[in-house]
Amino acid sequence: MRRRTQALIAVCGFAFAGRLRAQGETIVVEQRVLLHDRATPAAVKRRALEEAMAEAVRRVAGVRVQSSAVSTTTEDRTGVRGEYRSVVQLDAAGRATDARLVGEAWESTQAPGLGAQVYYRASWAITVERETGTPDPAFTLDVSLPTEVYLVRGHDPPRNDELVAVVKSSASARIYAFSIVGDSVHALVPNAFVPPVEATAGARLELPDATWRARGLHWRVTLPDGEDAREELLAVVAVRGAGPPLPSAAMTVMEFQRWLVRIPAGDRATGFVPYDVRRASARAVPRMLR
Repeated sequence: MRRRTQALIAVCGFAFAGRLRAQGETIVVEQRVLLHDRATPAAVKRRALEEAMAEAVRRVAGVRVQSSAVSTTTEDRTGVRGEYRSVVQLDAAGRATDARLVGEAWESTQAPGLGAQVYYRASWAITVERETGTPDPAFTLDVSLPTEVYLVRGHDPPRNDELVAVVKSSASARIYAFSIVGDSVHALVPNAFVPPVEATAGARLELPDATWRARGLHWRVTLPDGEDAREELLAVVAVRGAGPPLPSAAMTVMEFQRWLVRIPAGDRATGFVPYDVRRASARAVPRMLR
């Protein structure tokens, strides 16, 4: 099955389960973001929503400080793309699990010395669900990839680079892996062929492991037609105990957040690794910290 937002091609056919419904406290948050010459209107709207969700979480639940949080921005000829990563990776006492647009408008103002400035102003009704339990500082998850750049050489997936992640959990846990592109989240583990992976405390494991790769299961990068490069995110979640069932194998970031918030904070550890996907003929796309 090919989807325009699909980050990786894996050998899998997904079964869909019932959707999790958001429940929590809903507040209205407004954001105003400048449309500058390196950003598209779509990128500005995405950034405004991202900032609104993060602000809603701060207001309702507060934020914990975690030095290992990853937050990146890519920049290319089409503008800056922030996506939803900072919201997914936000280490908070709650998570934004639903957002409904209340109103939006483009505003033009005159700034001394700068001339006309265009802003996107919008407000959303955002639902924040509080985390349950207390994080266990001894429960950690290390995730790494051997390189930051993966190449797409054509439409035939076997020609494209594959991802093999190295994962190590400090505690025995069930491992889930996801590919995040924009507002789309795709479950890599589990899939129709591979159940959630059981990790032993302190043991190094590969995803997918050598046995499954020998059987033909590979995580191959791909890009939609007309797109030469983008940044994607590998998200890995370690869960002690059974954990709630995934709502589906392909979901939105909001559905992913609802799944995460239903796992007690002390029974969950997460790891995130951003990586670039480029066509073999595309020029380099710089990355910079946000």
